Amino acid sequence: MKFDSRFFSLSFAFVSLLFIAGSGITAATAAEAKYPIKPITVIVPYAPGGSSDLVARALAKVSAKHIGQPMIVVNKPGAAAQIGLNELGDSKPDGYTIGIANSGMLLQPLVGKTKYNYATDLEAIAMIGQIPFVLAVRTDAPYTTLEEFISFAKANPGKIKYGHTGVGNMAHTAPEQLSLLAGLKIEPVPYDGGAPLIASLLGGHIQAVMNNPVDLQAHFKAGKIRVLAVAGETRIDDPMYKDVPTFKEKGFNVITILWQGLAAPKGIPEDVLMQLREGVEKIAKDPETVQAVKAMGLVPKYMNGKDLAAYWVSEQKSINKTLEDTGIMKVLKEQKN
Repeated sequence: MKFDSRFFSLSFAFVSLLFIAGSGITAATAAEAKYPIKPITVIVPYAPGGSSDLVARALAKVSAKHIGQPMIVVNKPGAAAQIGLNELGDSKPDGYTIGIANSGMLLQPLVGKTKYNYATDLEAIAMIGQIPFVLAVRTDAPYTTLEEFISFAKANPGKIKYGHTGVGNMAHTAPEQLSLLAGLKIEPVPYDGGAPLIASLLGGHIQAVMNNPVDLQAHFKAGKIRVLAVAGETRIDDPMYKDVPTFKEKGFNVITILWQGLAAPKGIPEDVLMQLREGVEKIAKDPETVQAVKAMGLVPKYMNGKDLAAYWVSEQKSINKTLEDTGIMKVLKEQKN
């Protein structure tokens, strides 16, 4: 008797459908249960080489081990990260497109027109690491402590110039917050990016920067700069910074923290979102990931999606208050007009 493979295939398919129907499992539920069944794209809204890109690639390196599928890193730089973030917000909410999110996305909707308010229009997945900003000067500066820096600035109004990479960003708001609290008059100088900013500090064209230590780490190790204070709730957990006090220790409530995490478009099915968050937690806590995050100068700091979403909203309110209190918001509105 000749075997009819087509009959067998149809019979198997029919029996499978009967099983799914009888067990109450829908086709959609079956697909969700297998998530992920293909690679996950990770949008990095910055050029390769920065801390956002390095975090994404550290996660991707161990992703297959924990979720059974690789993460594919795609860089989408431009428009102060808005190109990549907007593409993320526009993506199909199926769990197969996620992206790097960091502190800067909370600021942009406050200081300019954006397609989304990223703090509320993206789905929080997890925080991976963070680092507080630090106040850095050249090692040959005439001040070796925060107290001496403040005394010099008070005695020489306008003589200290600090660099930043954009009106309203953290490198701008943090020094202005210190100026407000300490009663200083220091002058901001804008730069097109972090590299020329640091080069200007090393060349003596500006006297200070408030920046993330990831970008300053090599120069700190080389003894070219001195770090006077940390803009965090606690000191940086790194032997290099063990003797550097926080601003809060010195009586100034200056808190400016760079964090790196993951976000996704809104509307992901709850089952898929839960599996995505659980998978990312395993990836983030993998010893290889933790070591990679430390190596790039960040402090490993895992925060789950629910807590991160609330953090985004509270931080955005805090940033808005700082912009108003320091007068930066007024400057921004005048520039728009």
